[in-house]
This record gives sequence, C-alpha cells and structure tokens, in this order.
Amino acid sequence: MKPAITSVVIYVLFNIETCASFGQSAFKTSLSREATFAVKTVKRDISSLGQWAEASKIKISPSASVTSDSGENYGITLDKSTEKYETILSIPKELVLDSEHIRKEWFEHLKPALDNIKSFGLDESTLNFILLVKIIYEQNLGEQSVWCEWIESLPQSFDTGVYMDEVESDCLPPFALALKNFQVQQLEIFEDSFELLKGTPIYVDGVTGDLIKWAFNVVMTRCWRYEQDSDDDDIVRPIAVPFGDMFNHREPPNVMVKDADSFDAVEFVLSEDIEVPEGEERGLYLSYGLTNPHRFLIVFGFCDETMPEVFSQLLFSKPTPELINLGCEDRSRIVYRTADGGVSTSVWDCILYTLLAQVPEEQIEFYTAHIEQNLEKKMTFHKKYALEEALTLRNHVEGTAKEFKDLVTKIDAMDEAERTSHPRLAMIRRHNHFLYRTFDKVRQRIDQRAQAEVQRRNKK
Repeated sequence: MKPAITSVVIYVLFNIETCASFGQSAFKTSLSREATFAVKTVKRDISSLGQWAEASKIKISPSASVTSDSGENYGITLDKSTEKYETILSIPKELVLDSEHIRKEWFEHLKPALDNIKSFGLDESTLNFILLVKIIYEQNLGEQSVWCEWIESLPQSFDTGVYMDEVESDCLPPFALALKNFQVQQLEIFEDSFELLKGTPIYVDGVTGDLIKWAFNVVMTRCWRYEQDSDDDDIVRPIAVPFGDMFNHREPPNVMVKDADSFDAVEFVLSEDIEVPEGEERGLYLSYGLTNPHRFLIVFGFCDETMPEVFSQLLFSKPTPELINLGCEDRSRIVYRTADGGVSTSVWDCILYTLLAQVPEEQIEFYTAHIEQNLEKKMTFHKKYALEEALTLRNHVEGTAKEFKDLVTKIDAMDEAERTSHPRLAMIRRHNHFLYRTFDKVRQRIDQRAQAEVQRRNKK
C-alpha cells in the first residue's frame, strides 16, 4: 500500500528582477527639428539620427530602415530577403556607453553617491545610476556632446511603472505592484544620490526630478546587462548601445547581439533567414528577456500578448540545493505555455519533490532519477502522484487567475471618463486579461489531469 501524501502549500515570494553607414535615405519618415530637446517635449526628434550615424561610422545593411509603426513608436525593419548571420547593424565601441568604463573614469567623483546607494542594499543598481549620471551630463552638453543627436532621438515620455498614478497602480497585480514600488524606491534613492555629486565636475546644476526620472527610464528601457566573457571578471554591467536601442522586442527574436570586450564594434546579426516579399517590410526584433510579463509592463512600459510562455509565479520558500537543481529558481523553466496552458516539466518536478518531503526515501529516489536523467523512472513517480501534484498546483493557479480577473473587472467597472483620465489603464487591463486567460487555461488543463487520474483510481 502506497504511503499517504497530502497537498502542501507552495509559498510564493517576490524576487526583484533588476534585472534592450546609415544615411538619411534609410528613414521612412520625414520629421523636422523644430522641437528642441527637453523633457517636456512630446515628440522625439530623429531627423538627424541618420546623418549622425553615418558621421559616427555606424554601419547598417542597405536593406534595413528605421520606421514608425504608429505615433512615436519606432523600430528597425528589413525590406529585402536576407540570410541568417547577415550583419544588420554595427556600432563602434567608442560610441557605447559602458557603465563599468564610466565608473572607472569617474570613480573619484561618484564614490559618495555609490556608497549611498549601496547603503540601501542596492549594490547591483549602482551601475544603472552611473549611466543615468552620464546621460544627464551628456544631455547638458547639448551639441557639444558626441551623443547629441542620439539623445534627441530618445523617447520623451514613457508608460513605465514610475509614471503610473495611484489609480493605475491600484489595478496592478501583486507581482507587478511590488516591482513598481521597487522602481519608485530606486528612483528616489537615485535622486538623493545625485545631489551628493555637488561640487564635482560631473554634477549638473538645476537638474529637476522630471529630468532624473526621464534619464532613469532611458537607462531602464534602452540599456541591457552585459555579461563579461572573461573567466577573471564576473561583472554583469548595463550598457547603452546608441542606435542598437532602436530594435523592438519580440519572442522569439530574429536578431542577436555579437559582442565581447575584444571586439571593435557591437554587431546585430540576423538569427534566421528572413523572406521579404517585394514591396513589403519585416520587423527586426531582439529579445528583452523571457517569460515575465510584469517586467515588460513595469520596467519597459508595454504589454506583450504574444509571449509563448510566462513565468508561473511559483517561487519556493528557502529552496534546497536539490530544488534549485530541479529548476525552481530558473524563471525560463518554471513556466506555463500561453497557447494551451501547458505546464513545464520543471514545474511538475519541483511540485513533486516538495510533496515527497513526506516520503523521504521516495524523494531521494526521485531526485536520483533526475540526476541520472532516468526519465522513465521519473515518470513512474509523476504517474503515482499525479492527483496530488494537480491538486497542489491548482490551488495556486486558481488563486492567481482570480487576482487577474478581479483586476480586469475593477477596470471595466470604471466609467469612460475615469478610464480616459488614466491613460495607462488600457495597457494594464490588456496585461491582466492576458495573464488571466493564460492561468485559466492552465487551470482547465490541471482539472483535466486531475479528473483523468480520479477516474483511473476509481477503476482499480
């Protein structure tokens, strides 16, 4: 007779993610330079970006163009069929804003501000702050800055978490709200830290909170974290690659980045063959990261409803090394499929391993099968405890789906005037509804699994 095993509670915790020659003829849009750079400016000014790129020895494929899909949303497109590994864009390294290089150059001036940020336990955020200071410094130089035209081409407004008002924030699910609050906290600490630069040559007088908020969003939305390729240096640092930041996000991407400290340029290369019918265009995309729609909403300010997988929002309290090895802390593995609600193997493995704590000898046996890659033996355990797994996971999935649905209902209950006066509500609603649909598909799939297992057991 098999030992009794009961469903256990999976504690869900939040872990902050602070973790993306070109001539004028390449532009599909024609803009004037009437609007000078200022945070309050509504429109971006990209009219001189092509000339700047050509003068700066940025190289781009003649088949690629910067286009506007709607309003102020720009991206890079391809108008001719092109083969995999073709270089679309090449940015000389001297144009790259590398936070670690800037830190070394300005360390004497930055130290008090960086120490202040570290005092709040935000060590990983110090390099983001360095980029923020650099962007404000270069913006203040105006036309004397090497990056003047690129800075003028940047968005002047954002829909990220730090711009969300109280009503919009009240419609965020818990994970997104926690990330939004963290972003606000970071911004406030950065503002205070910026004042510690007074008296240094890198301090800019008269900087407003709005300007710091704008620079903060430039860093968060248009930079990415760069992993060293050296075994002697484990620094993961954010960098800004002017012009490379014009690539929008999609999963899966069709562009990849080739870079290393030994390279003379950062290259953006096609990761697949792309067929483009004559007279048409195809968008080119990078991946801004996997599986976490809350991060896209709060950090980047958009909703991606095309994600093939989403993070399950399962995080295990005080995970053991065995659970970690099973994938419990890897958000690219602890996922659900958005198309059909499929649950990843790593989710089921972690759920079962947690349940088997009540049967230690079987827990050891299951984990050993995992280490030995004995899939057949692992499957016997999953079959044996299929109902217990389903019931345990269902509780979390159903509760999470209800949170999303309630927030959608809350927005729908507002009158049109209220929804209009809070412009990010529509995006937040899409985000919540997308996740509700996904988690509800997962619930339905789990119910089918549980019902099938009940029927199987009743036949015995």
